[in-house]
This record gives sequence, structure tokens and C-alpha cells, in this order.
Amino acid sequence: MMSQSITMFFIGMDVHKDSTVFCIFDPSACGKDRYRHVTVPTTREGLESVLKPLAHRCKVAFEVGTQAQWVAKIVRPLATEVQIANPSMVPWLFRDGRKNDKMDAYKLVTLLYLDQLPQVHLPSFEVTVWRGLINNRRTLIKRRTMIKNQIRALLRAEALRCPHKSLWTRKGQLWLADVEFHVGQKLILDTLTTELRCIEDNRVRIEDQLDAIALAQPGIALLRTIPGIGPRSAEAIVAYADDIRRFDDRKKFASYFGMTPTQDSSGLRDRHGHISKRGPSVVRWVLVEALHQVVRNSRVFRPYFERIQRGKKERYKKAIVATARKLLTIAYAMLRDGTPFDPARIRGAAA
Repeated sequence: MMSQSITMFFIGMDVHKDSTVFCIFDPSACGKDRYRHVTVPTTREGLESVLKPLAHRCKVAFEVGTQAQWVAKIVRPLATEVQIANPSMVPWLFRDGRKNDKMDAYKLVTLLYLDQLPQVHLPSFEVTVWRGLINNRRTLIKRRTMIKNQIRALLRAEALRCPHKSLWTRKGQLWLADVEFHVGQKLILDTLTTELRCIEDNRVRIEDQLDAIALAQPGIALLRTIPGIGPRSAEAIVAYADDIRRFDDRKKFASYFGMTPTQDSSGLRDRHGHISKRGPSVVRWVLVEALHQVVRNSRVFRPYFERIQRGKKERYKKAIVATARKLLTIAYAMLRDGTPFDPARIRGAAA
């Protein structure tokens, strides 16, 4: 007597803050009975009420978002397979003018069943927190720059210039404290300087935590062997790369960080535009900031940069981006092979 095959259910989840819509697809059913919609509260109990009765006989898909880590923690023990969808790609596949929660769940489950779901990598909870610290530090740095510009604007309004090398040194701050302003301007200055000190304290705390995390990440030590690459640039690349084995080659690695040019090709026309700027912007930010110093001081990367720039000032930014992309491909090979930086190989490639 032949054993009865076990039915595998396919589930699309449209997750929102308060409620989640499930679209459950049963391939063994017929007609309208193949699809069933269920709406439950977005709580552990609500999600488990739908998934537990299926007893590990389901594959689940939902879009990446703010709650993705929390949802995945609940769903993974209850499902045979979990796929995290890229929401920026799904609409292109189903652009028919209809959109609601049930339709979104239906689209997800259909793509899941057809094995055509555009997926994103969901890192571990620890790596997500690590990335959060990196992004929070960037937010602080940008806010610090904004505050410094506001303080400079106050001084320019009164035609004042700091007599010292920098306004942000100890001498510069003592000079600023003695400058006489209108009572309203003084209040603005006090609030800005107070916030600036708070930002600096928080930045130091975050960087101390990042330095502690770096001790357990051998990839950071590897990348820091690249001339001009410091801890902040190295940790951003390693944190967002996560598992280097998920990239097939160096081109896909650079593309993940949005450092490859867009392409518009049709017939005999093949046009390449600006970089795509997809993926984690914080990596591009720290990398480009580092490259300004790298191309000035590194004998390894300077020839490559100059070859792209061609001696033209208007090509400076383009050369910086191209050199950053070159550095990413080198970082990929180093992380993949677990080898430190080899300047001899880079000179040969650049020549």
C-alpha cells in the first residue's frame, strides 16, 4: 500500500504594525479552495495561531522591514523554509494597478510557489544590531557637521573669525566662550554647543562598542592592512557583507554596495550611467570619505586614481568612485581567501 504524500502549504505574509494578512496556498486543492486568507494581530500568539496547525508543512515568505528580525524569529521554527522578499523588486513583477493587503500577500505566495521571489539576505540579530550601531554613528557625525556649520554661521553673521588653528580645539572653544553675542544669539550658541558635547560623548560610546565588536571579527583586521582603511571603513564593509560566500564574484560584491554603473542597453545602444546607489549607503559614505585620504597618501592606489582622472579636475569625483569600487573588489578577494593586502598584486593590476 502506497503512503499518502504530505501536502506542503505555501504562505505569503503581509506584515503591518497592528495586523498581518496571511494568504495560504494549498497546491492539492482545486479552484478557489486553493487560496485562503486569514487576518490576525501582529503578535507572537497571532502568528503562531496560523502557523502551528500546519506542523512544519509550510514555506513562508514576507517582505523585509522594521519587524523582519522579530517575525523571522517566530516563523523560522514553525516553517520548512522562510524567504525574505525584496519589496523594491516585487511591484515590477505584478504592476496591474491593484494593491491591498490581501493582494500583496497573494503576490508573495504566488512568487514563492513559482520559486521566483526576489530575495534579500536577512542577517543574524547580532549583525543587525552591529549595523544599527554603524548607522547610528553616521547619524551622529552628520548631525555634528550640521551643528558646526550653524555655529560658523553665527560667527560669520558678526564678521568674526577664530584666531586659532581650529574653532574646535581647546583654545578655539575658550575663545568662542568669551565672544560677546546678543542674548538671543548666545542662547542659540549655548544650545548648539551643549548638543555638540552630547553628540561627542555618544559618538565615543558607540565607537568603543564598535571597537569591542571588531575584536571578534578577523575580517576587519584583514581589511585594515589596506593602506588608508581604518576601523570604521573596515567594519562597515564586513558588517554588511556578513557572509562573503553569498556573493558569487567580485562584480556582484561591488554591485551589492551600489558601486557599479547603471546600464541602458537596447539594440546597438549601450549606455552606462551613474552608479546605481543601491544597497547600504553607509558603506559608500565611509568608503568615499576614506578614499579622499587614500589617493593622496597611498602609492598603491594613486596611479589607478590618476589614470581614471586623466588630469582633469571635473573627473575627480568619478575617479574617487572608481577607486572605491576597485578597493571593494580587492576587499572581496581578501575576505574570500582570508589573505592580507598584497601591494605587489595591486600594482600589477593597476599598471
